[in-house]
Amino acid sequence: MMISTKADFARALERLRGRDPESLAAFIVSLAQDSGPIGEQVRTFIVGDNLAETVESLRARIGSLRIPEEYEHRHARGREMGASLEFIVESIESLVMPVDPKRAFELLVLFFESDGAAMENCGDHDFEVTCAFERAAGLIGKAARSLPAREVTAALEPLLDDDGYGVRGALAEVISGRDAAR
Repeated sequence: MMISTKADFARALERLRGRDPESLAAFIVSLAQDSGPIGEQVRTFIVGDNLAETVESLRARIGSLRIPEEYEHRHARGREMGASLEFIVESIESLVMPVDPKRAFELLVLFFESDGAAMENCGDHDFEVTCAFERAAGLIGKAARSLPAREVTAALEPLLDDDGYGVRGALAEVISGRDAAR
């Protein structure tokens, strides 16, 4: 079954709602065994009911974006980088933001600090990586609304000062939006 439209998505949800919780849990745990970005996303989802564990999982995932050693691993990692980043942003948005916007903001700052590793490891997949950072910029703007303007500015200005990969520019809009709201 391909899920490419809203109707497909709705049908898939309806079919899954008919499954028993045990089989769904077993299936989710089987996905957690994957060593790539899907497994990482599932493992974060599993601990999503505990904010501390969720934040730690996301910190570890962001930290794992560092530059790998071997050429083959770097090449394969390029294909996975965009998906990994999207899954991280999704987890921050759905699991952390509703519970603790300040922690979501902190994770997103950490996410932007990882842009060098992400861009250097994405190979020819820079479009997907750039899209993930654009989505993260929108999310950091939402999280910033619940924080004092000076705290937001203090966290984001250093990121703007060191935008070597061109993915941090949207953060200026977050700062200017906060300044305009004052």
